[in-house]
Amino acid sequence: MFLIDKILKHRDAIAISMVFCSGPLNYGIRDGLGVAPNSAIFTMIFMFGGIFLALPYRNFNKLYRNDTPLTFLAIVYILMTLAFMLVYVEAYYLPITIKIYDYIVIGITVYFLYYLSTIKADSLRFNYLRFSIFISFLGCLGLLAYALLNPDYVLGQRLAISFQGESEMDSMGNPHIFGRGAFFGLISAYVYLKYETKRLYRLITFGTIAVFFAVLVLSQAMSSIIAGFGVSALFFWHNNTFVGLLGKTKRLFTKWYVWVIIIAAAAKGVQFFNSNQAIIEVGYNVIERRVEKLFNTIFSSEDEDDLTGEVIVTDESAEGRVAMLKLVRETLEEDFEEGRWHKIIFGHGYFALYVDVPIIEVYHSYGLVGFSIFLVLFISMLVYCWREMKNPQTIISEWTAYGFIYFFVFTFTNGLIMDLNRWTYFIMVCRFMPPAIKYVSKFKLSAS
Repeated sequence: MFLIDKILKHRDAIAISMVFCSGPLNYGIRDGLGVAPNSAIFTMIFMFGGIFLALPYRNFNKLYRNDTPLTFLAIVYILMTLAFMLVYVEAYYLPITIKIYDYIVIGITVYFLYYLSTIKADSLRFNYLRFSIFISFLGCLGLLAYALLNPDYVLGQRLAISFQGESEMDSMGNPHIFGRGAFFGLISAYVYLKYETKRLYRLITFGTIAVFFAVLVLSQAMSSIIAGFGVSALFFWHNNTFVGLLGKTKRLFTKWYVWVIIIAAAAKGVQFFNSNQAIIEVGYNVIERRVEKLFNTIFSSEDEDDLTGEVIVTDESAEGRVAMLKLVRETLEEDFEEGRWHKIIFGHGYFALYVDVPIIEVYHSYGLVGFSIFLVLFISMLVYCWREMKNPQTIISEWTAYGFIYFFVFTFTNGLIMDLNRWTYFIMVCRFMPPAIKYVSKFKLSAS
C-alpha cells in the first residue's frame, strides 16, 4: 500500500518522465528480456500510457496556461497540418499507415496539452527530476549490461540490445532512442545537481552522469552526441562565472587526492593507448565517418552527388538523406523555372516527400506558408528557452529549456516532422515557458 500511495502521489512526475526518458527501458524489457511484445502498440502504451492513467485524478475546474504566444502558434501549425491532410495530398499513393500515425500524433499532442494544463509547474520539482534520472538510468544501465554480456558485441560497434537482425537497423534497434534516453537523463542530472545539497545524493547523481555519457557516446548517434555535449556546454556557461570558475579550479587542484587521480588516470590512459592502438584507430575512424556523414546531410558537394564515382563507405541513412535534399533542391529550381508559384507558396502537398530533415520537409510539403508558420513557432521556442536558461523561473521550465536543445539539433539533421517525441516536447515548451502562469476557471480568467 505504501508503494501504491507513493505512485499515486507522484503520478504526474512518473507519467511525464516515462514520455521522455523510457525509450531505452522499453527496448530492454521488450527486446532484451523478451517479456513484452515487440510492437509499436506496446511501445506507445509503455511510454504514453501514464498520461492517460493519471487523467482521472485531475481537477477539471482549473486549467493552467502561460502568457506566451507559443501554444497559439503550435495550434495554428497543427490546424494547418490537418487542413493539408484533408484537402491537399500529393497525387500519388500515400500509405494509410502514415496518415493514421500522424492522426495519432496530433491526437496525443492535443491531449498532452490538455493534460499539462491541469498541472501546476510548481508541483513538478525534485520528484520529477529524480524519476527522470531513475528511469533513464535503469534503461541505460540495462543497455550497457546487455551489451557487455553479449558475446556478439565488439568494442567500437554501436551499442545495441540485439545483434541478431537481418538488417543493420534490425540488429541494433534505433540508436537515437538510446541516445535520447541518455540525453534526458543527463539534463535531469545537471538540473538536479544544481539544487541538491545532500552529499550522498550528489555523489550518486555524478555516477549516473558517467553512465549517461557512456551510452551517449557508445550509441554513436551523432545528432544525440552533439546535443548532449552542446547542452553540457550551455549548462556550464549559464551556471558559472569566470571568477567563480577560477575559484573552483583553485580549490580542486589544491586537493592532494585530485592529483593522485590525475596521475593514476594518465598512467592508465597511456597503458590503454599502447595496448589498444588498433581498437582506438577503428573507433576514431568510425567517429570521423559519422561526423562526415552528418555534415554531408546538410552540405553536399558536387563530388558527393556524382553517382558514377567509387563509393568507399556506405551509410544508407545519410546517403538517402543527401539524395532527398538534392531532389528537393532540383524540384525547387524546376518550380521557379516553370512558374509553379502555387507549389512554392503552398508546397507540394501533405507528406509529398520524406526528406528525413524536418525543417526542409516542412518547406517541401507546405511551402512558404507552412515553413513561415513553423519557423515563427520554432524561433519563438528557441528564444523563450534561451531566456529561461539565463534566468530560470522554475525547475521544470529550466529542465524543459535545456531539453529543447535535443530537438533543435534534430530539426536540422533527421527525423519526422510529425513525431510523438518531437511534438510532445514542443508542448512541454509551450506549457512551461514563463512569463506569468495563469489558470482558466470555468467562466473567468484570474491569476494563480
